[in-house]
Amino acid sequence: MATTYQNWQNPSNTSEQYAVASIMLERAEADDPFKDAFQEFPHDANKGRSVVMNRWAVPATNTTPVSEGVNNALRNLVPERVYVTLSEYMEGYSWTSQAENMDPLDYAEGAAEVGYDLVKLDRNAIKWATMRSGSQRIFNSSTVTNRNGVNGVITAGRIDQAITILEAAKAKTHTDVVLGSNKIGSSGLQASYMLYGHTNTRFDLEGCRGYLGANNYPSDARRNPHEIGSLASGRVRAVLSSELSPFLGGGAAVGTANLRSTNSSIDVYPLVLVGRGALGCVPLRKKGSGRGGAGNMMVYHIKDPDRTDPGNLTRVWSVVWTEGYLILNELWLCRIEVACTNAMN
Repeated sequence: MATTYQNWQNPSNTSEQYAVASIMLERAEADDPFKDAFQEFPHDANKGRSVVMNRWAVPATNTTPVSEGVNNALRNLVPERVYVTLSEYMEGYSWTSQAENMDPLDYAEGAAEVGYDLVKLDRNAIKWATMRSGSQRIFNSSTVTNRNGVNGVITAGRIDQAITILEAAKAKTHTDVVLGSNKIGSSGLQASYMLYGHTNTRFDLEGCRGYLGANNYPSDARRNPHEIGSLASGRVRAVLSSELSPFLGGGAAVGTANLRSTNSSIDVYPLVLVGRGALGCVPLRKKGSGRGGAGNMMVYHIKDPDRTDPGNLTRVWSVVWTEGYLILNELWLCRIEVACTNAMN
């Protein structure tokens, strides 16, 4: 028997009958623009809600020669500590028994597909909030000292300044040197830090001195699909995503400048330069979840009656996960706050 539905929720045509296609359309799927940016340190269940992590502090150098027969004073080992408290997160969907038993769409499958995407999107938002919260920042010009004074786009000079800050702290690069090849128009890459920002900044980044598009790498050496190219003669790899949101209207008055703005104030776009080991994630390993019984996510598909739903009229799909994000070393990341050219004009 052919399946037709009166109207099928089409408010523009209430008299037509529609057969429902069995194939679902393509949708916007989530991905992870932060590949390799956060180091994972799994935490076992029932071992506490908060975690302290340590590293040994490196003291200042001592260039005083030893006097004959006299030892220099011995140093004390001093640990540097960072702290994180784990948080629990959840996403879920519900639908009725009538929808499950009479509609032609598979709600359970849809809830699982979109639910896992929501987990990725939620995690991306939390990661970005953590990444852009670092205390070390510079602005589009050395004359600007606060976000509300931002009035210009990114330049090669400010990227060089951020690189200098990370190098002074001996921040580690994410990549090794990539040697050149005989591919026409390509160029080798130096050991690189990663730069994260919004896709709107692409126009300005491509205009910076020393920019090289990823299509001109000697090979496909991208860290993830969101990498657009390198800057500063290959010392920086730029990763852009529309999920890495700006501070809308956070800058100076826009005036007549061709810059993106909200309510007559310039939108401020954070570009975060990150060294390896600057950021961390502590996921809780839950018993009975994925990864051989030691993963982070617990998934529930509730479809049986209980005391709150004795008629078994509601179906529920949910996922719960627990983790904490933190900055491991403030000196190994630097945020550059800039304006963005309104390329639509």
